[in-house]
Amino acid sequence: MKNITTILLLLIGGSLKAQEGIKFNQTSNWKETTEKAAAENKLIFIDCYTSWCGPCKWMDQNVFVDPAVGAFFNKNFINAKIDMEKGEGVALAKKYNVRSFPTFLFVNDKGEVIHRTASRMPVAEFLEEGKMASDPAKNFSSMKKKYESGQRDIPFVLDYYLTLQKSERGTADQIGKDIVTKITEQELNSALGWKAVKTLARSETDRLGAYFMANPGRYAAWSTIAERDELTDRLISSSMYGYIYAKDEGAFMKKLAFFNTSDKADRRKQGAMLEADFYLEQNRSADYKKVTDAALKGVLKLDAEKLSFLARRADYKAAANPEILAQAYLLAKRSVELAPEEYSIQSTFAKVCLSLKKKEEGLKAAKKSRSLADAETSKIQKLSQELLDKIESL
Repeated sequence: MKNITTILLLLIGGSLKAQEGIKFNQTSNWKETTEKAAAENKLIFIDCYTSWCGPCKWMDQNVFVDPAVGAFFNKNFINAKIDMEKGEGVALAKKYNVRSFPTFLFVNDKGEVIHRTASRMPVAEFLEEGKMASDPAKNFSSMKKKYESGQRDIPFVLDYYLTLQKSERGTADQIGKDIVTKITEQELNSALGWKAVKTLARSETDRLGAYFMANPGRYAAWSTIAERDELTDRLISSSMYGYIYAKDEGAFMKKLAFFNTSDKADRRKQGAMLEADFYLEQNRSADYKKVTDAALKGVLKLDAEKLSFLARRADYKAAANPEILAQAYLLAKRSVELAPEEYSIQSTFAKVCLSLKKKEEGLKAAKKSRSLADAETSKIQKLSQELLDKIESL
């Protein structure tokens, strides 16, 4: 009896959670959806998905069911979930130029796009997109009209850049370059400046990156130490990759000390990753083995993602070097031990096994990778099947 009660409570809880999320498709077709939107004076939110899209399923399971998301979207929008490869979805995909999934459209009752965004995102970010869509001053359509009419003040253009990032990256990149060129020093010394720097700085030597590295303390009022540290690490890493490709060992090693002598574990991890990449790029087997052996026993011993990344890079860059490839095998195998349910980690191990012609281990990893790929995109599923076929043919 106790077990039955527990099961019933779980079922009721799951049902209540589903009811708290977004209520989709309360009309039977697109015409009815637009009519309902007109009658209630609301925008239509369209989740443009496909049956094979892994990120779409992730949004279903982790975001659309969230009570806060449900409350906001049910209050402010008529919500439609439409498969872009079936029924009315085919024509709508063509009309709105939907080519990637998930794509999220906010349209009015006339079918005009008011706001557009895309990709998997966490609850807070998705809610922010919904709030932007419902704000006439911040939605995509409004900002585009203002930009096309000539509005170019930096606060507006930076917000427009951020709006475009997920949907029109080419246009966003050009606008970003304009911001870097035109933002004034007075604007840089403000909350707006921090917003621009953290978004658009790419290296220690570009205008915004150099300004931040010379004046990090000026942003203390608008950022946390962790945020400034993260930006510092990103900019220095960018410089170091430049030294790697230029084979400038002196400059590289001088910068490497910043990471290797840090009291922060994440920085020491980054140092190990960068040093391994330096030796890999130069095909220096003994040095590569030394630094990755130390990482396996030290800073990266529990970091499956970074170990797998190193293995994947080594397999790609040094497939003809048996010593480095043998090290890639050890890195990838340890990664699988740490995170056996991760698609990319199993896939990397299978690929390294293929390069080494280790059929038995490779086949096991490739089969696991193929099963995990069912939660990913069709492209990932195809790649995982091709990898499995190659190992089976060994």
